[in-house]
Amino acid sequence: MWLITGAGGQLGSVLLRALTNSGEPVVGTVSPSGPRPQHGETKPLDLANFEAVRAFVRDRKPKYVIHAAAVTSVMAAYENPTQARKINVEATVALAEATADVDARLVFTSTDLVFDGSSAPYDEAATPHPTSVYGKTKIEAEEQLANFTNAAVVRLPLMIGLPAVVRKTTFRNQLQALLDRKPLRLFQDEFRSPISLNDAAQACIDIAKSDLTGVIHAGGPEGVSRLEIGLALARALGINADQIVPSCQSDMQFPEPRPMDVSLDSSLFKKTFGRAAGRNIDDVMVEVAKEIAATE
Repeated sequence: MWLITGAGGQLGSVLLRALTNSGEPVVGTVSPSGPRPQHGETKPLDLANFEAVRAFVRDRKPKYVIHAAAVTSVMAAYENPTQARKINVEATVALAEATADVDARLVFTSTDLVFDGSSAPYDEAATPHPTSVYGKTKIEAEEQLANFTNAAVVRLPLMIGLPAVVRKTTFRNQLQALLDRKPLRLFQDEFRSPISLNDAAQACIDIAKSDLTGVIHAGGPEGVSRLEIGLALARALGINADQIVPSCQSDMQFPEPRPMDVSLDSSLFKKTFGRAAGRNIDDVMVEVAKEIAATE
């Protein structure tokens, strides 16, 4: 039995779909007030209710748990750091304790935003230095999980694609702007190592089935700018890119410092699993274009 937390989110919904389609017994938890994914069995669970979390795990006795639920919005974490810590750190510890009690395997999804962007690409030995409340809660959760022998941490970058749930995402907003032929401003000086949602989900599943502990990175093979990501999407869709307007992150004002380059070095993943975690940006966008065409 698999348990996927955050099944109403981007990654969680794709994980639930992948495992359901493969015939694996799986249940996903969703926020009581959030969206429901389009595939698989789900149950509402308030992660802030730690006893309910423990009871759910005791009842279901999963073999594998992928913890994808979190306060993932950088702005939401900044505006309510107490809630962000409660969900991202305290609920994670409660889940880790519960999974240890039933001898389950736990994979925690972390982020490239545990780094400050000053010395990319980052491998697993690099020292984290988060610049946001969100990044700080994720690294604190990572540190807590180091005490659990049943847990592994996967740091994921920007994820690209269509989630298996109806919800607004940055990628969907950008996609809609392109399809509507509206101007789309994208940073040319902010770099990530993006991975498709499908590839990220498969990476999490592979890590869960392994005996890996500690931290591993699962990013795409290249550091690319937000602008380059948008241009690749336009190419895959056969859309003229004239509407894409280059802009600079350095010209913007944010309430917290925003890293310029948090590209990940994911060579350990390739060494461990015999394949790269993700594909290059053009191949990812070709897959996304096919998904879009299939939904029309």
